[in-house]
Amino acid sequence: HIISAYATYELPVGKGKTWGGDLPAVVNAVVGNWTIAPIVSFHTGFPIALYGPDKSGTGSPAPRPNCNGPVQYIQASTTDGYQWMSPSSFSPAAPGTFGNCPAQGPVVGPRYTDADISLQKDFPFTERFRVQFRADFLNAFNHPNFAHPDNTVGDTTFGLITGTQDARQIQFALKFYF
Repeated sequence: HIISAYATYELPVGKGKTWGGDLPAVVNAVVGNWTIAPIVSFHTGFPIALYGPDKSGTGSPAPRPNCNGPVQYIQASTTDGYQWMSPSSFSPAAPGTFGNCPAQGPVVGPRYTDADISLQKDFPFTERFRVQFRADFLNAFNHPNFAHPDNTVGDTTFGLITGTQDARQIQFALKFYF
């Protein structure tokens, strides 16, 4: 399940707007012509393909393991990371065979929540020329999003999450439109 939405809203303050249409030029230069543009995304989790050692003897670049039953999600902290699922639900394929796990999605990864916000301020010189200042806040609320767990059956860290997605990032830009 994925929900993504965005909006662009020009604040109604400043010359020619609902509020502050008669502001002095200096005040209008500070408070007028602002735009806010949020982008939000919510994902319940991405499907994760599992891999194992190539027991088929074919030299497969992406050998699949065996699924031995339903996935047992543990979701518990350990000293090495965050254990997402139990390794007991999977095993390497028998020699000379291919594994029976589906190519995509026997496991669903952690959810993903993100809100990016952009603030933009226009400084018009004429109808044709303007300078735009913008500040972009990626992962604005600094929500922790876990990385995918180790997906190689037989690894000592199989099912373990050892990282997160990027933390909040802020960037500034100045553009000249002509």
